[in-house]
Amino acid sequence: MSLNLETIDNSILLFIRSKEVVQLSDGLNSNMKINLQAPISRNNALQDIHVQLNSCEIPHSFYNFSSNLNNINLFMDGSSSLVLTSQHYDIYELIAFITAASFPYSATFDSQTNKITLTNTDTTSHTINFSNDSSQKLATALGFNNVDTVVGSGASLTSQNSVNLNTIHSIFVHTNLSFSNVITTTEGNLRNIVQKIPVKTMFSEIINYSPTENAQFSSVTNAAEIRSIDISLRDQNDILIDFNQVNYELSLLFEIHTTNTPVNENARRSGRRSMLTQPLSPIQENNQQNNQENNQENEQQNRVNNQTIPLTRTISRPSIPLTELGFYSQPKPEPIIELPLDETSKEDKLLSDKFNHKLQEKLLDLDVLDEII
Repeated sequence: MSLNLETIDNSILLFIRSKEVVQLSDGLNSNMKINLQAPISRNNALQDIHVQLNSCEIPHSFYNFSSNLNNINLFMDGSSSLVLTSQHYDIYELIAFITAASFPYSATFDSQTNKITLTNTDTTSHTINFSNDSSQKLATALGFNNVDTVVGSGASLTSQNSVNLNTIHSIFVHTNLSFSNVITTTEGNLRNIVQKIPVKTMFSEIINYSPTENAQFSSVTNAAEIRSIDISLRDQNDILIDFNQVNYELSLLFEIHTTNTPVNENARRSGRRSMLTQPLSPIQENNQQNNQENNQENEQQNRVNNQTIPLTRTISRPSIPLTELGFYSQPKPEPIIELPLDETSKEDKLLSDKFNHKLQEKLLDLDVLDEII
């Protein structure tokens, strides 16, 4: 899954050197066990462990034709006739080897069609057993279908498909951990694969991997603690890669993520069921509150504008001093002793009282309208 920085509780980077770990297969250093003195663990059941390939430096030291890949044999007339030497070949080295071998066929290559042609140099016809289990992978690399074919004396046979000498084009990093989010078409089911490393280098170069060049993804395991881990590097056919004992390095990133989603208290409105959302930032929360207040004011104003009030109806209400509105939770103010007023002051006071009375009536009208609505 893609990485979410908001849920990370802890992260651990594991550097692995192939020469420092336990090798599990004789003659192959692509299958190993790493024992950890410092375990990788989660703190509670609400967390899970994500595993991501962080980097690798792997010498391109594996051959494109080898006994390990089972693609060096070609059967003829029911028995082994052509056996390649395990090594790396380009197309011209390969056709030269086939022509020089005791195999009674010469080979040529057409660079414009990317196909190979075999010509029977013997005086009799022969059947090339492309369907033999030991012949199929070499036949496929040469572009031939896995069907037995008879080639007469002096006759030629051109491959039906393009030649493909890139027999290993992907390196899959497998582990013994159980992952809950990796599926392949090989089995159509969950697999324990951390990542696929594309092989984009020439023979003898260094294969590098960086998660920034690909869509960031982490495999998720339900393991509560990891004290040892088995890692194997396999090709696209699940075959352990023979690096010819050349050492390599890679690193794995382990992240502890919290799986639960926090509840946003601002989502609780008007008795509605609470919704699980991402927490708002202070600015977003303030903007949301302002929007809610503005909406409420607009709704109230719309109700007032749409409500028809009879003009002939007069509601008589007791007068409440303005100084007492909105102060019920506070002590009453000390009484103020009024001094005698002159004529001008009396007029000002009458106007002030009349203004206050009108304002109070307007406020009470709004309250009554809310109750009626």
